[in-house]
Amino acid sequence: MPTLDYIVTPVAATAHRFRVVLQTEVEAGAPVELALPSWIPGSYVIRDFARHLLSIAAESDGEPVAVTAVDRQRWRCTPTGRTLTVTCEFYARDESVRAAFLDDTRAFFNFTSLALRPAGREHEACRVTLEAPPGIDSWQVVTTLPAESTDSRGFGVYAAENYWALIDQPVAMGAAVEYVRFEVRGVPHAFVLLGSHDADTQRLAADLAAACEAQAAVFDELPASEYLFFAQVTPSGFGGLEHRESSVLQVARDALPARIAPANGEATRSSAYETLLGLCSHEYFHLWNVKRIRPAAVAASDLQSEAYFRDLWAYEGVTSYYDDLGLVRAGLISEQGYLDRLATLATRIDRTPGRHRQSLAQSSFDAWLKFYRPDENTPNAVISYYGKGAQFALGLDLKLRVETEGALSLDDVMRELWQRHGRHDDPVPEHGLATLAAELSGLDLSAFVEAHLETTIDAPWADWLRYFGIEAVFAPASDDAAVVQGRLGLRAASDAQPRVAHVFDDGPAQAAGISPQDRLVALDGIEVVGTTLATRLRRYPAGAVVRVHLLRGDELLQRDVTLAGAGAGEWKLRIDSHADTAAQARRANWLGRANAPA
Repeated sequence: MPTLDYIVTPVAATAHRFRVVLQTEVEAGAPVELALPSWIPGSYVIRDFARHLLSIAAESDGEPVAVTAVDRQRWRCTPTGRTLTVTCEFYARDESVRAAFLDDTRAFFNFTSLALRPAGREHEACRVTLEAPPGIDSWQVVTTLPAESTDSRGFGVYAAENYWALIDQPVAMGAAVEYVRFEVRGVPHAFVLLGSHDADTQRLAADLAAACEAQAAVFDELPASEYLFFAQVTPSGFGGLEHRESSVLQVARDALPARIAPANGEATRSSAYETLLGLCSHEYFHLWNVKRIRPAAVAASDLQSEAYFRDLWAYEGVTSYYDDLGLVRAGLISEQGYLDRLATLATRIDRTPGRHRQSLAQSSFDAWLKFYRPDENTPNAVISYYGKGAQFALGLDLKLRVETEGALSLDDVMRELWQRHGRHDDPVPEHGLATLAAELSGLDLSAFVEAHLETTIDAPWADWLRYFGIEAVFAPASDDAAVVQGRLGLRAASDAQPRVAHVFDDGPAQAAGISPQDRLVALDGIEVVGTTLATRLRRYPAGAVVRVHLLRGDELLQRDVTLAGAGAGEWKLRIDSHADTAAQARRANWLGRANAPA
């Protein structure tokens, strides 16, 4: 019998208000503490969902009960009878994948944003009644919550094993809902399009089935009974958040595969669509890595305060490594296309001075403070545990493959993590992946791991590529962004009077006293706009001193900048056509092309 009973109503769509009622039995006279999470698993920053709480009221056996705030996300009341009813209203206008949104066209929410829990009763069964918005008859419900009694549109009663299961089941409502269904290993899947689109759904289903199968093959087991991609179709959005049996995506409408074939009749995947497939691949890999292979610090958290740990790279970075790897193994991108993506990542990291200041372990630990709160100095202070974590995972994988002569790979380590921890929901202790890699391989990885996690040396990804018949070249680039960063030492917008977004450490602009938010007006007395800035810089020789006029606030200033000689560096990777058969075999085994679908 459920003991926590929630009723969720989009009570005022045009005012963006949800009403949430919690009903439960209590002990008369015993204080009850109610709490709302301050962060959502998968997004490691305090979000203070309670700031959107508009009102809270309680009654016990029909009599009003005073509710007192304890802190920013906890409240206390003392029921006078055997029942407690708590009614809350929330404002919902956050269009991200992490919170709650409601207007007269659609609704979406995670229960972390709306569902208070009585402290100490998180493991009790929950029942949820989803009510239709008043005056709107065309909406239907999308959720992975187990249904108990619902109507044809999905409104009605659902169940959850406990509060922690409840908050891992997002809910969407709306009229523009289309299921793109496919199967992976006999398990039903769907890409649920939430919004208008012109997508080739047949191609989408086939490509997603291939990508998901490639990831399931790593673990050789698919633990879900159903899986949904919630795809919020937007003009230009991008992002995702993993859940135990689903993921929520923001999908740019133009990134979806076009229903109308290209004029030349060839079936092509656009770069934007390949990036979308990579996002789906990433979130799907989280079905194992994060949602079941869970860090102990997160598993122990009550979501009220931060859960610090130093190997977030092993969850987000490793998953980032496998997202594009899954695409090439599925035959959705070519080997060269995969190498191009690795090179783009390496270039982005190489152009981030923060890699010399923050180690990968520090990046993981500091996610709560720095990564999700970027500012003008972020490139100088931070390195992404996603990107550099993926590079380290690549380096570790290639090292294992070479030094064990193909007997072990990162695939084997992840599969064993699944068998020992994820399959039994046994949280992974800190440094669990690195420790297990050493155990399974028989290699002494201690110095390798410590150097690449605890110091700021570059990840070892490029050291091993030659063993796989791949050449890596690093040289100055000539594109506009590279010219502006390399020669001037800043990043700026491309509009008129380009505003400086970032000034890079130890570069010409910083030495000359140019600051973030300055607006560039002229070089040597000639007006400059963002679209011509790189073109103008190319006209000067290395070491030239350029007089820059800029606006700081409303004041016109002048700075003399000594230009560097070349654009920022760029990585390029290519397959070595002269590589020996052993290297070719290693590459084929790594990229898994032999198992790609026809």
